[in-house]
Amino acid sequence: MIFSFPRVALVLCIWCVSSLAQAQVSQAQLIPSERTISVQGSATILVVPNQLEFSVSVQERGEETKYLQQQVQKKVADIVYLLQQNGINDRNIQSMEMSLQPHYEYDNGKRTQTDFILARTIYVTHNDFTVYSTLMQALIKAGATSISPAQLTHSSPKQQYLDALKLAVEDAKKRALTMLEPLQATLGDVLFINEQSRQHPIAYRAKSMVMMESAAVDLPGEKEIEARVSVTFLVR
Repeated sequence: MIFSFPRVALVLCIWCVSSLAQAQVSQAQLIPSERTISVQGSATILVVPNQLEFSVSVQERGEETKYLQQQVQKKVADIVYLLQQNGINDRNIQSMEMSLQPHYEYDNGKRTQTDFILARTIYVTHNDFTVYSTLMQALIKAGATSISPAQLTHSSPKQQYLDALKLAVEDAKKRALTMLEPLQATLGDVLFINEQSRQHPIAYRAKSMVMMESAAVDLPGEKEIEARVSVTFLVR
């Protein structure tokens, strides 16, 4: 009997593949796959802002930069002194930011530099919500060019978000236990966990100037902080 070598090789190849597939099926039958459950957890906490943030700008325009610096420096010193007299600590006053830029005017489409603009910004943080309303006019009289809208913030926003994140994980576990209870299954170890939310600044604009004139309405209110997670547990 004469055998063809290509035919023999083909038969051997088919036999090897078939044997390998049968071995994999047998092995899969011996090792059961792990059962899992995936749930979403969320939590929201209410935070009362405990500090006030705003900025004060001083701006002067002129030809001599040295003279501009002297003028701005004097006004900044007066403003800082005013803030200190109103109970704001030095560590809550930042007055180092300064900018100098040329000022241009246009005549028949031609740009010509006429002088300079020197500006300095003071950043203020305080825990007295009445400061913003009571200081605005005094700051303008002391030389402030502009005052930014106040922002109500919290001194420890990261910790507030971490507290919400912990509650979100606990919520995910409760959901998984509730779903498994009718099935008489047991919740196993955590297989995978994913943070689906991110920390956002706890800040929003203060009330209008008309409302801020009355101390009775200077209320900080509340701000929601939300955290969300996705958790996969083993099921036993």
